[in-house]
Amino acid sequence: MRAKNLDLLIVMAFVLVNVLWIQLPDRPLAVGIVLALPLALFFPGYALTQMLFRKHASGQASRFSSKLTFQPDQQTDRPITRIDQLLLSFGLSMAIDVMVGFGLNLVSIGLGGLSWIISLGLITAIFTILTFFLRQRDAPATSTDTEPLRLRVTVQDSVLFVMAALIVTASVWISIIRPLQPQPSFTQFWMLQANQANKSCAVSIGVQSFETNAQTYYIVMTTNNTQKRVWSSIMLQPQQKWTQEVPAVPDANNNLYIEAQLYKDNTAGTEYRTVHLTLHVLGAGGGSQQQCTIGS
Repeated sequence: MRAKNLDLLIVMAFVLVNVLWIQLPDRPLAVGIVLALPLALFFPGYALTQMLFRKHASGQASRFSSKLTFQPDQQTDRPITRIDQLLLSFGLSMAIDVMVGFGLNLVSIGLGGLSWIISLGLITAIFTILTFFLRQRDAPATSTDTEPLRLRVTVQDSVLFVMAALIVTASVWISIIRPLQPQPSFTQFWMLQANQANKSCAVSIGVQSFETNAQTYYIVMTTNNTQKRVWSSIMLQPQQKWTQEVPAVPDANNNLYIEAQLYKDNTAGTEYRTVHLTLHVLGAGGGSQQQCTIGS
């Protein structure tokens, strides 16, 4: 009886190892595959099978055999065999994988190694814990003692509980509490036609900082290789945006090749970003205003 929850202990240990393994940097791929395959293809279904078909246990099996002795015609409640358990474990695991995949695809976390491990680990841990408590509840039915029920906690039960607590804690910490990993700092730089619907010849130029601290920028814009505008000392805080609309008036009905270079104060005169845009001049629109379309 002391080893009746040994299988649950092994399942929880495997789940815990997967949760801890996914946190390690520079993980060997082969080891990750070896650890993840049982979690994806066997353990969730095994835990669910043990929860739904607990009557295969030895105590329940002996009670069933005595029932067959007196009621041989009632055989619909027969315990499942080891082969049944194996097939159900694989089949239910694949069904769980499909449902988890659909669920992850609908949420922002998406389909990734971390999300798969956490989702399957939590589901397996929940089924395992429920199986443990259901086995504890069913245990008195197989006992012939008339003594009142007393709570007995074995070493294996304690280890199983600690592993379950660790898995739940790690899952909550990874998905909710853990601070976001720092992302590489960068700066966005763009140039678009200011009003494409009205075929405007003006352009909209913009900068947005995703740096970790305040940055000073310097922008040079040229039209047909002739310097047009210069913006210096553009100070932006993290997440701050700067935009400017610049009219591009052609001298004749020809193409406008507009280019802009972005410099950072820490790049010592080396351009950080370059954007360019070609506008085809169509001629005069409503009134005397010329119209342009984006070209290549």
